[in-house]
Amino acid sequence: MDIQGTITSIKGDSVEIIFSHEIPPIHALLIHDGGAVVLEVVERKDQKTVRAMALSSLNHIEKGDDVFYQGEMVSVDVGEGMLGRMFNMFGKPIDGRAFQASLKVPLFGSIKRKDIVEDFYGEKRVLETGIKIIDLLTPIQMGDKVGLFGGAGVGKTILITELIHNIALKDLGYSLFAGIGERMREGNELFHSLSDLDMLKNSALYFGEMDKSAGVRSRVGLSAVMASRHLRDTMGRDIFLFIDNIFRYAMAGMEVGATLGKIPSESGYQATLEKEIAYLQERIDATDRGIITSFQAVYVPADDITDPAVVAIFSHLDAGLVLSRSIVEKGMYPAVDILQSYSLGLDKEIVGERHYEIASHIREMFQKYRELSHIIEILGIDELSREDRVLAKRAERIRRFLTQPLFVTEGFLGKKGVYVPLEKTLAGCEAILSGKYDNVSLEDFYMIGSIDEIKQ
Repeated sequence: MDIQGTITSIKGDSVEIIFSHEIPPIHALLIHDGGAVVLEVVERKDQKTVRAMALSSLNHIEKGDDVFYQGEMVSVDVGEGMLGRMFNMFGKPIDGRAFQASLKVPLFGSIKRKDIVEDFYGEKRVLETGIKIIDLLTPIQMGDKVGLFGGAGVGKTILITELIHNIALKDLGYSLFAGIGERMREGNELFHSLSDLDMLKNSALYFGEMDKSAGVRSRVGLSAVMASRHLRDTMGRDIFLFIDNIFRYAMAGMEVGATLGKIPSESGYQATLEKEIAYLQERIDATDRGIITSFQAVYVPADDITDPAVVAIFSHLDAGLVLSRSIVEKGMYPAVDILQSYSLGLDKEIVGERHYEIASHIREMFQKYRELSHIIEILGIDELSREDRVLAKRAERIRRFLTQPLFVTEGFLGKKGVYVPLEKTLAGCEAILSGKYDNVSLEDFYMIGSIDEIKQ
């Protein structure tokens, strides 16, 4: 039976509704005009009044209009045929094709904790991405949450698209993408890029772009997470969840809080920031049916890595790739900062002694090279000692070797993308560190795959 309420106030995307009898629960869906307007109950103001936020446009809705609660909670539609499709936060298709949902999965509520897979915390399974700089210096384990930090225009979305491609290329599992608060152009480009690369069939895309309400942007990430859990449990495959951009999720929560008149913290963010981040992150987990591994683009406002939202996200991650604007300016792609990036997976017991020693040697080399770079810029490399000159030249060769042409940028660079196995990456770095390629010009290392492409 429908429960009817009457709108008493509209302020931005916030709506107050009074009910004469029964009051709907928190996270209940309210509809107006046959579903043209959708609202979510977010708090109770008093015994008869609730406050709701818009999950659609509020055009043509006025004070005094009636809304109805029909027993539905905010949820996402799931079912067979999810792969290869684009959806909004409700799991409704936005690609112009029909979709038959078999189940509605609530975005909020208790999660039944199934048995954690036995080897998830025992034997570590390392994910090979085919991207040299990631596999070498920030090895990723199945089940990790990985952050890609960077300001605007440093290549976060391109790197995420490449990871989707390489995971599909090796048939490691299914990919789900959550586009939160990004440009509509980027979503369209991603769809066509995956389609052109024949990778769309193993992916499902969920979008809440920047033109959508703050309510939609604060929920579409949860929709993708719950859809990932459903796909994992029904298909029995590992799932790779890509979120672009998790910072926009935090920003949407701040906008919702401001609309509701909540007092922000000293930093300007909502007081519930860490709780909201944790709610999403804790639902990205592993069961006996499969593991969800997450890659999350993190926009860094004004390149300030100490921003409170960035810090709140950082605390949930197992690995972090910091993309640097100064490296972009040098044309080194992927523009990963070797010294700022990290991974809990870079451990002898996880990656093996050989891999660990090579990665540690390279980190030490780049730490020394960073100290020498100021002298090089002012006086030139010839003013260094012979030992330091050798180190600097090998560091420059390693940095160029760790660039590579990507599949998703073939149309821009005119270079065919490459997938580089970890063994090839390790062998190439070993050879450069040993001095085997000291007489090879720097240009020969730039944008290649394995070291075998260099002809001496």
